[in-house]
Amino acid sequence: MRAALRRGALVPDQNFPSDFAPDAHEAQAPHALGARNGTSVEPAFPPHGKELLPWSSRSGRRSEIKEYVASLPPKIAHLPLAASSELLVASRVAQIEVAVLERTYADQVATLEPFLLRTEAIASSRIEEELTTVDQLARAQHGISAPKTARTVKGAIDGLSLLVARASGGVHLHDILAAHRPLMADDPEEKWDAGRLRSVQNWIGGSNRSPLGAVHVPPPHERVPELMEDLVDFMRRTDIDPVLQAAVAHAQFESIHPFTDGNGRVGRSLINAVWRYRGLTSTMAVPVASAIVADRELYFSLVNGYRDGEIEAFSMYLATSTSRAAVEAAVSAQRLVELPSQWHERVRPRSKSTVETLLPLLPRHPVVDAHDIARMTGASPSRVYAAVERLVEAQVLRPITQSKRDMTWAAGEVLDEADLMVDRLRLR
Repeated sequence: MRAALRRGALVPDQNFPSDFAPDAHEAQAPHALGARNGTSVEPAFPPHGKELLPWSSRSGRRSEIKEYVASLPPKIAHLPLAASSELLVASRVAQIEVAVLERTYADQVATLEPFLLRTEAIASSRIEEELTTVDQLARAQHGISAPKTARTVKGAIDGLSLLVARASGGVHLHDILAAHRPLMADDPEEKWDAGRLRSVQNWIGGSNRSPLGAVHVPPPHERVPELMEDLVDFMRRTDIDPVLQAAVAHAQFESIHPFTDGNGRVGRSLINAVWRYRGLTSTMAVPVASAIVADRELYFSLVNGYRDGEIEAFSMYLATSTSRAAVEAAVSAQRLVELPSQWHERVRPRSKSTVETLLPLLPRHPVVDAHDIARMTGASPSRVYAAVERLVEAQVLRPITQSKRDMTWAAGEVLDEADLMVDRLRLR
């Protein structure tokens, strides 16, 4: 997918006004999504431009194509943009559901935030067909040997957490690069490009040899820094509905495709980063990818429609997905709150015993080894292992390692809640 490219010629697009330039933003009135002018529907958003470029194979062999067409996203930093009345209503509902989630479980942040970050990263990786189990991820997070996919999802959690934590004062390019770094750091092929904007042409779908038959060919790499600077400026605006802003930011990022790999997961992280900056969230990440993974083909279709200037449908989809995710996250939060008392009823530990001390700590620390339990409870090694044996027998804990020497256990019902939430969202 790497090739030496030269600047090509712009290809006229029949959907463009004759004086349209890909980086123009001269329009004075906001683009009201779905606004009507007489009997015709005005473009809700400027469609992408196109650029014809020469193609040469990096291997030096004869290529199946001599030239290709790259897509050129419009500049959006200063683009006037207003949400339709329907979108404003859906956005308001989503914001209320998120606010209710945060307000209701504010005192459970230490337990709920890691769960939501873990759930969001798992779902976002599943959208990209990076599959792992909650136990494999638990091993990776605990520093135990785990499959590559689990280590990649751990990198996604670290990147999402970093990006959202830094977003309160606005998202910067170096924050986006920093979030990409842990995602790709463990990939044997991509680790050299971790945290770096791409320096080659890439594309989505089609052949590995050339852009022939690709679903989307992003702009040539020479344009990426300027487009990313424009996107960062857009994400720092405060005059746009936050759901619309997040939808445009995500779709624009995917159109630019600034990295050789990991664009989808970093791009979805931008949704929560924009919302943290805009004050839609203050302590938690919204697990919107958990709703998206339930109908990923529709999601891909709506994001692809952005290149034709269609942003209303994706914005509405993001608003409704956010509402669904927030409602189901509240269900999961309540389950996590209730687990210690349910475990207590199941196990019936002695008062002030190691088991009784450990149970309320497990939702916050769902993966533990003997040293962790001793540190949290102050118990001796013999009492630690006796407590573990009892909790394994009661199915509160389950072993996630095979080695007898460095045994590690997980509170299975805490980890499994991520999958249960996605299952509930599929049924909604």
